[in-house]
Amino acid sequence: MKINLNKFEVKSFGVCNLSIIPIRKTPSDEAEIVTQMHFGDNVRILEKQLPWLKVSFPADDYEGWLDFKQLTYLNEEQNNKYLDQEFIYVKDPLLRLTGPRGVQNIMLGAKIPLTENESFILGEEVYTLSVKPNNFKQNLIETAMGYLNTPYLWGGKSIFGIDCSGLVQTVFKVHNIFLSRDASTQVKEGLHVPFNDRKAGDVPFFINKNGKVHHVGILTSKDEILHASGAVRLDNFNEKGIYRKDFDKITHQLLEIRRFTA
Repeated sequence: MKINLNKFEVKSFGVCNLSIIPIRKTPSDEAEIVTQMHFGDNVRILEKQLPWLKVSFPADDYEGWLDFKQLTYLNEEQNNKYLDQEFIYVKDPLLRLTGPRGVQNIMLGAKIPLTENESFILGEEVYTLSVKPNNFKQNLIETAMGYLNTPYLWGGKSIFGIDCSGLVQTVFKVHNIFLSRDASTQVKEGLHVPFNDRKAGDVPFFINKNGKVHHVGILTSKDEILHASGAVRLDNFNEKGIYRKDFDKITHQLLEIRRFTA
């Protein structure tokens, strides 16, 4: 069936129905990717320039453009019903399900309604999991370590490519702690932690030569940090910042440490 783009009706809300989709700075396939959506993430639709839609993320008001073919559309009533559920966040690296378009995979960070069986609904679409999610009691550091050696990707939020603030946002999201998208705004959230009071799970922020926040990571211990720099890696951490043994230098200058957990 051919779709007449001029007559295509876009509702006010949408839910990502693919494993991971790019959100771009402007309505073009050549535009910079500013972030990504996981399966189950929901957005408000702000503007239509088909085949592009400008969307806003309710959790942090982040905005960008996506291809209209990558969403399941919801009206306000359906969106409220969708949000008025208990959700779980997938901790498995990959999880297979079957939906209206056939078999597909979703990944760590995906959001799905908690149900008593293997099926759930997005709008009017029914999805069935091949197995129930491994909803084990995993701590935040274990979740973070699931991204070790993931390649760096500007705007990325997946196991196939992620940036420093996307790593922090996604890891905390899986544990029901919702942060903003960029390091420059994440640094304004949570509580300041004195250096000597730091612990695993705290989040250090780093500044560039102009004094602007440009990097972030997660402490896996008092003296070790997981962060995305070329790839997600573990490096030493001290009062000056991140120390890379292979470079024998401080690569990122510490600004402060924030805490987003109790």
